[in-house]
Amino acid sequence: MAMVNGPAAGLDLPEEPAHDPRLARHHRLFATRAQLLELLGEHESAADAYREAARRTTSAPERRHPTARAHRLG
Repeated sequence: MAMVNGPAAGLDLPEEPAHDPRLARHHRLFATRAQLLELLGEHESAADAYREAARRTTSAPERRHPTARAHRLG
């Protein structure tokens, strides 16, 4: 959706799975949101979402990427 209609259109999509209690706390929802915010140029919000994605994973390799992205954005 975001690649065809733009990142703003994609921001609404993660809200649907966020209402499913099995997925609501999953780090990939926050990572997706962060990437779309970054594409929109909302770097501060994107960095916050990347940090939240990093906090929600227990895997060190999966934590490195969003942590690095957040750091790069400030």
